[in-house]
Amino acid sequence: MIALCVAVSLGAQEVRTYSGYNNNLLNKDWGAAHTVMPRVSSVNYEDGMQQENDAHLPEPRNISNLLFDQSDFIFDSKSLSDYTWAFGQFLDHDISLVDNNPQEPVFITIPDGDEFFIPGSAIITARSAHIAGTGSSVDNPRQYANGISSFIDASAVYGSDQERADWLRTFEGGKLKTSTGNLLPWNTVTGEFNDIVDLINTPFMGDDTRQNLKLFVAGDIRANENPLLLAMHTVFVREHNRLCDQFAEEHPSWSDEVLYQNARKMIGAYLQKITFEDWLPSMGVYLPEYNGYIDQMNPGIFNVFSAAAFRIGHTMINSDLIRMANNGQELSTGSIKLKDAFFNPMVVVLSGGIDPFFKGMGTQIMQEMDCKIIDDLRNFLFGSPGAGGLDLASINIYRGRDRGIGSYNDLRNDFGLPKVKKFEDFTANPHDVEILQELYGDVNNVDAWVGMLSEKHLNGAIFGPLVMTIIEKQFQVLRDGDRFYFENDPAFNSEDIDEIKNTSLHDIIMRNTDIELMQKDVFSAMPHSDIPNGPEIVEINLESVAYPNPTFDKATIKIYADYAHTVSMKCFNYDGKLISEKTESLLEGENFIDFNFDPLCPRGLYNVLIESGNSYSVVKLIKE
Repeated sequence: MIALCVAVSLGAQEVRTYSGYNNNLLNKDWGAAHTVMPRVSSVNYEDGMQQENDAHLPEPRNISNLLFDQSDFIFDSKSLSDYTWAFGQFLDHDISLVDNNPQEPVFITIPDGDEFFIPGSAIITARSAHIAGTGSSVDNPRQYANGISSFIDASAVYGSDQERADWLRTFEGGKLKTSTGNLLPWNTVTGEFNDIVDLINTPFMGDDTRQNLKLFVAGDIRANENPLLLAMHTVFVREHNRLCDQFAEEHPSWSDEVLYQNARKMIGAYLQKITFEDWLPSMGVYLPEYNGYIDQMNPGIFNVFSAAAFRIGHTMINSDLIRMANNGQELSTGSIKLKDAFFNPMVVVLSGGIDPFFKGMGTQIMQEMDCKIIDDLRNFLFGSPGAGGLDLASINIYRGRDRGIGSYNDLRNDFGLPKVKKFEDFTANPHDVEILQELYGDVNNVDAWVGMLSEKHLNGAIFGPLVMTIIEKQFQVLRDGDRFYFENDPAFNSEDIDEIKNTSLHDIIMRNTDIELMQKDVFSAMPHSDIPNGPEIVEINLESVAYPNPTFDKATIKIYADYAHTVSMKCFNYDGKLISEKTESLLEGENFIDFNFDPLCPRGLYNVLIESGNSYSVVKLIKE
């Protein structure tokens, strides 16, 4: 059992401040909330100080329509699950927040022929709020403040200021507030749903749809954005309270404050371990071995990371949020569209809590990291077109220009990569090459975010060299520049560190939900029936293989049978729904069975289950 040393963890400033202030004893503001985001790349403003440099560039919505329109699902080639983007969003909200400035509205023009928005109208957003006094000269360009702690410290759970942190606490037994169902507290007088909203005393929570008064309250204002994000917030609150019970049993004399701070420290450590040892490697990111804290390393969030590089996750998101029961069957109410779940916290309550979302997340393969984005984000973000709906692709393209981020080629140069000379040098898709050429004309004009998503992927990774370089640099400073990183924190002994290193997101979910079966590596998608220690797996004596694979419309499945008999063949899509089935008679030896896809079937991964009595085989088919 973990037992932190009270004297160390609570004395001599050895507990993190909520804001991140004083983490670095030499530069107390480094990484703290409301401090400047370091610029680690060249400034790109038309006037050198604040004006967007985009007069020669195509309109963001036009780029979005021509390049980012996604008509079919394109599943991740590494079969990473929805946990990858959901945890990534939770982590993003733990380390970065830049507000918009409503006093500087921006109108993204809708081009002729737009299928969703009215041509000639505009998508309305705003410029990022810059630090007062910046943007006055080329020597003083606009700078931006991170509104929360930059450190991976679970500020999304606890908040980045004392007032929010205090409101979230019960001040009894070290625990955090919860509501009925062991969910997050509501922004009401009692914290329960069936009470009146208290907008005076409860911390502010965002609602970009502007339709809901009742919201869950969390350490980060964006927690209600979607059910998967709420599930992440909720499970870490539950783990905090579980640790408080464990510590109280082991140390009956510990006060509320001691219990709270010890549990808070553990949650931060778990989050760090999952990030650096599980989540990043799942995407092909491997940092150099940790060699200790470096007090000369600024752990601030890079402007380019916030404005461009870490917005890659938007292309990984699926439009269906799978809700699944313990037995692996989808709930009778089915899945829910992401566009119907934005800032709709009641979806969690009506789904029976967070378990169905966690169960579904592990079975669904996320979308490929590419220059394609689902309609829920590209046309229906936070509302319908013309009724408050936005286009996240257009906003991301504009945000890079707003924040003074250089072109894709400029960034390659800034980060020590050779500049590309033609579009084919960085993207492998001939169709994308044609569109990029049509849009930009010159490879040196390509917007940073557009180029990042168009990059050829590195071997073993889900993204290309520029994204990899920026992510590696950012996460190395977040680790090595954090005095309280768990492997450097004197509050943890070797036994504690071993416990932290042996804890996964799977473990935290399993001990805080009623889920009975889930794969150990939640970042890799796995059908319920394939999870080890699940349903009894009988020995397979039906050998089968399919070709061509991938295929466009049909494939031939070769099945070897020990003797003549009949088999059933059932085809399931990526989320376990039965698409087709038939019965075939096999002869002893090799059999060649034609399998045809319905033309309406979207691209993606399909499983063909071949059964005979107690034996079965599964053939995975990829439809292009």
